[in-house]
Amino acid sequence: MTSRNFSIKYLLSCLEISQLLESESGSSIWFAHLNLHDFIEIGIPDGGKIADYLLSEMDLQVVQFFLLLIERKRLETWTENSEQVSFQELIEIKLQKSNHNNKNATLKKQGSVWKNKLDPETLKGIIVQNPDAPLESVAKNRHAVIVNPEQSLRLEVLNIPKPWGHEGWYTGVEKRGVVKVTDEYGKTELPYALNIFKKQVLADHPESLILLKTLNPVSEDVIGDLYYEMHEKKWEVYVVTEIDQTAWPSGTGIIKAGLHPEKIKDYQEIHGSKWVEILLKNFRETIGEYEKIRRQIDDSTEDIPNELHEQELKLRQKASNFVGDCQVKVGDIISFPVFQMHSLRHGIKVIEFQTPHYERLILMFAQKVLTQNHWDTDDALNKMLPVVYEPPELECLHKSSGLLIERFVDFPQFTADRICLEPETIWEDQLDGKYHLLITISGQASIIPKSGSPVKLNREEALFLPVGVGSYRMESTGEIPLICLKAIPK
Repeated sequence: MTSRNFSIKYLLSCLEISQLLESESGSSIWFAHLNLHDFIEIGIPDGGKIADYLLSEMDLQVVQFFLLLIERKRLETWTENSEQVSFQELIEIKLQKSNHNNKNATLKKQGSVWKNKLDPETLKGIIVQNPDAPLESVAKNRHAVIVNPEQSLRLEVLNIPKPWGHEGWYTGVEKRGVVKVTDEYGKTELPYALNIFKKQVLADHPESLILLKTLNPVSEDVIGDLYYEMHEKKWEVYVVTEIDQTAWPSGTGIIKAGLHPEKIKDYQEIHGSKWVEILLKNFRETIGEYEKIRRQIDDSTEDIPNELHEQELKLRQKASNFVGDCQVKVGDIISFPVFQMHSLRHGIKVIEFQTPHYERLILMFAQKVLTQNHWDTDDALNKMLPVVYEPPELECLHKSSGLLIERFVDFPQFTADRICLEPETIWEDQLDGKYHLLITISGQASIIPKSGSPVKLNREEALFLPVGVGSYRMESTGEIPLICLKAIPK
């Protein structure tokens, strides 16, 4: 059966188990098992909606817990696997009734999901052993996170090695790796955690979240320098968190970005209105010269003579002189809209927010490119903005005693703010139908959802706040001021 002829009316016919479980403690638990293995994922409601519907069709006035086990499949689009993957969800609805009328019940809903499948009979055995906390028992057994749409999700960092150092992913989902959310019971891959109560967690936003990561280049010159690159779809912003003083003794680093203003000035004086055409032509030729030397070194199986190394250095410097030097210190913010040439350099660590696009055009690189066998110089220069780089202007959203909130980017796809709180200061925020991503830069935060439990955030720890949280308070609980970054989709 496909999504075309799937309808909510088929749910009852898919129930394989629907029964009251007996327990020694006297807790009353209704357990149902729904097998949706024959349905493709598109068009099927999320587990929370299915549980709500089934519960509305049942007369469970004496029941404390309604547990729904759903077996289903999904295509993991971030992998190269064309086969759908089987998984199980367990939805728990705790009924807190008034006037013994199920229609007036207050529903407390949470769930868990896992791919290491469990037989329903075994699952029931785990439940009846701890009937006062059935979902907690199963989550602990499956080493899976408990997802509550009114509670934040802690994001685990996934380190991805790179030729220049490593990236620390908080929301990355692709074939190179999938981040996980984590709690006291276990860990769950982010896409699965987001989809148990998809409507309450994401509203109408896609499960491909704003990408949050750290870039951690090594301190060694050249080895720790990233590609000179440009993006056609990806919008990104860096917040500088560390500068290695072995690489930059003054504490001021340089990120390469845009065309060098002196180059523009020189070409305008010499070539007038044709300066852009001639500058880009010369830039392209200079990179071409450098690429020949670079490939000769990269493809060699013998020792490289000093003369060749010296020539490589000279041509690399000649090419990089076309690119501007953006001086940065800890706390500075650098944003890159599309078609903006840039390169993060060695020893400069940043937190990055970006749109969930995995594309780039490589102008040049001082190392062998491992991800492709060519540079994209011509394509990039044809599309690049021939301008001097300008850092973003900060917009003050709120300022009061002990509190400063600044918007540092307002991209078409998302906004990002910096929240600065003095110790013991509190800021209240609303989600307004949009999820929030939070990451701390310094200090310690306590994030207190309207109906959930408080969560402590230390430096470079991150949270995803579902839409269902509604509102929350952020309190600076450390001895030093709290600096927290927040990103929100549009």
